[in-house]
Amino acid sequence: MAEVSLRNLRKTYGGVTAVEGVNLDIAKGELIVLLGPSGCGKSTTLRMVAGLESISGGELFIGGRDVTNLEPKDRDIAMVFQNYALYPHKTIRANLGFGLKMRGMTTADTARRVDEVAEMLAITHLLDRKPRQLSGGQMQRVALGRALVRDPAVFLLDEPLSNLDAKLRVRMREEIALLQKRIGKAMVYVTHDQTEAMTLADRIVIMRDGHVQQIGAPLEVYDRPRNVFVAGFIGSPEMNLFPAEIGEGRLRMGPSDDMSLPAPSGAPDGPLVAGIRPEALFVAQEGIPFAVRAVEQLGSQTLLIGRIGEHQLRVMEDRRDDIRAGDTVNVSADPAGVHLFDKETELRLALSASAEPARN
Repeated sequence: MAEVSLRNLRKTYGGVTAVEGVNLDIAKGELIVLLGPSGCGKSTTLRMVAGLESISGGELFIGGRDVTNLEPKDRDIAMVFQNYALYPHKTIRANLGFGLKMRGMTTADTARRVDEVAEMLAITHLLDRKPRQLSGGQMQRVALGRALVRDPAVFLLDEPLSNLDAKLRVRMREEIALLQKRIGKAMVYVTHDQTEAMTLADRIVIMRDGHVQQIGAPLEVYDRPRNVFVAGFIGSPEMNLFPAEIGEGRLRMGPSDDMSLPAPSGAPDGPLVAGIRPEALFVAQEGIPFAVRAVEQLGSQTLLIGRIGEHQLRVMEDRRDDIRAGDTVNVSADPAGVHLFDKETELRLALSASAEPARN
């Protein structure tokens, strides 16, 4: 049985629909990431699970109980907020133990549980400090600890790392992943950062305009995006997308047929959208002339940004020190890395591709 079940969950504000028809089962010990751009409905969905937003339609089950209309305190959940939500006048020990005391736990049991969680999160030395004496990373650990002390069935995290600097976000990501495996509870994590989603999630729920676009494991949504939106949203740098057309056994891409490949087996004639990830393109002796406008050195990799004909292109190479902005190089594509989408529905076509490299 799923630990959490969202069944056709819906949220409206007057005549505006913020979330429409979300169906999702979350297993015990599974970390689900709700991912999407601002305004897509991911935080609203999380807040409905938490009970902070009323549910306009559908049903919500936690641990097999129908909690659709229950108060947050009765749902067996704990939430970690973006702004930490710590009591500034209380010590860290008091912040961690406050919720337990409100639930009637004895002073001795509260102290024991706080000590256990503090040791787990390596914040024992901070227990007698106030929040203002802590760094951002330390406050985030305290916010996680306040959720952990309650030992809920489900943890809900709403963009918990957005206030941290880049280096600290990486470290906290690692800590959350390790903590999740250790406690073995269901966790729902909201972010707009796809790197967080790809590195943390067992499954990603990608949302747009209140609708779920795709649910799958990180590499599944990366390798087999369901539609054009997912293809363009997942991946950094983003996928190259072109207008395309198949005719006379060739797949021609770009507004001026600037790139051409053998047509994949079973591909329909007519207009399509073609997608190629930057790492499926490479500099070659022969290929399509590519005018490099910018070069981004990323350490072990080099990102080339430029144009082929009228269309912008991103090419991800292993480290290159010999290409500069203003150079023109030849580029080819790995046909296995080409994704095709129906132009009208924008849904991905499941097709096999030839192994022949791209040519004019």
